[in-house]
Amino acid sequence: MKITIAFDFHDIFVDAKTAWIQAFLHFCQDPNIEADYNSGMPKKEICRKYALSYPEVEDFYRTLLRPIPQNIEFAEKLSAVYPLVLVSMARGDRLQKDLEKTGLAHLFSQIYAKEQVVDRKTFLRQLARNSDWLVFFNHDSTEITREGNFICIPIHFEGNLSDYSQVSFTEHARNKILYNELSGHYMQAIANDTKSETSFLKSVFQQYFPGAEKKVLDCCCGVGRHDYQLAQDGYRVTGIDIAPPQVETARRIHNHPNAVYMVGDVRAIDLPEKDFSYAMCMWTTYNYLSQERDLQKFFRCVYAHQPKGGILVLDAKNIPALDKRRVYRRSRTDGSSYQMELLINKRILGSIQNSQYFYFINDAGQPQFYFDEEFVRFYDLDELSALARPCYEIIGVYGDFDQSSYHPAESNRFITIMRRL
Repeated sequence: MKITIAFDFHDIFVDAKTAWIQAFLHFCQDPNIEADYNSGMPKKEICRKYALSYPEVEDFYRTLLRPIPQNIEFAEKLSAVYPLVLVSMARGDRLQKDLEKTGLAHLFSQIYAKEQVVDRKTFLRQLARNSDWLVFFNHDSTEITREGNFICIPIHFEGNLSDYSQVSFTEHARNKILYNELSGHYMQAIANDTKSETSFLKSVFQQYFPGAEKKVLDCCCGVGRHDYQLAQDGYRVTGIDIAPPQVETARRIHNHPNAVYMVGDVRAIDLPEKDFSYAMCMWTTYNYLSQERDLQKFFRCVYAHQPKGGILVLDAKNIPALDKRRVYRRSRTDGSSYQMELLINKRILGSIQNSQYFYFINDAGQPQFYFDEEFVRFYDLDELSALARPCYEIIGVYGDFDQSSYHPAESNRFITIMRRL
């Protein structure tokens, strides 16, 4: 699948708007000049209106031009995944000066200026004809729009963490596209090794509660990939997930007599059976419970469904060891006419990981595009220990599914083993 990634330059990588306004106001104190600029009046016309020398204003503007670090970082990471194209409506000589000033020309495999572009939308449509998908990051858009295989994306596409100051990330996650519209393709969309993960689970179950009845409660079971393998090995598993399509997919692709799947919120489950020797929440899913009160509700619910000595396994990506910004892609096919390419952007904000997913799909010749997002919260060992009391105590910590020791600054995963008190 050929995907072309294009960027505008000004007000994406450099704060041109602020620099131009400051430059105009340096030579003319009339406050109306800013309103004229914001209205879209051409810069030379502004200079004529206020009797300014355009070359002087432009030279001063360039001394005020400042980079926008977060956007540059994104493009630098993205350039390691896809070749980047620059499509600007600035005149070629001026664009070249700004590229030289910022030292960003190396990011782009091709650079197009006003002389070649003329009309940007028409030019981008033509460029899209040579690719399966064309993505254009710009500062003009306020939302993602699609026209055939041409997608416009605002450069500020990342979610606002402040929206969740009093709300659990679970309320956002329950509507994730991957858990709903794309649930049927969940297995192609994620990078997993279900066999090794399930082998780990069986090992710790037997190590920490040997001889117990082989009965498992899987909290946030997704499409049941672990449950199916455990069921094949003689475990009786009940899987619970908040997203109905995930449960439907689990019943369809991971059906087994020993596995039962049901829709439910792990903060409020109340099953007739209260004798689950083992419980688990895998794949950074308990981290959607971003409000501490929600995680405590989860612990109390699981506690009520286990006998004393029951084992609870919590698995998460070890966020403290990750780069603060990661951009990468995955390509998947089911061996027939279904193709998926997934562009992933992740950023770390303290103990929070915010991720965006761009799905490019060709399904039997039908192109589809989806944008998805999530927030997860990392709880460290002390926080988990405090929030689990008086229901559970931590009795083991691992850094990966190979049962290696956990090191906060290095480990791939953060897997805690808890015992019901």
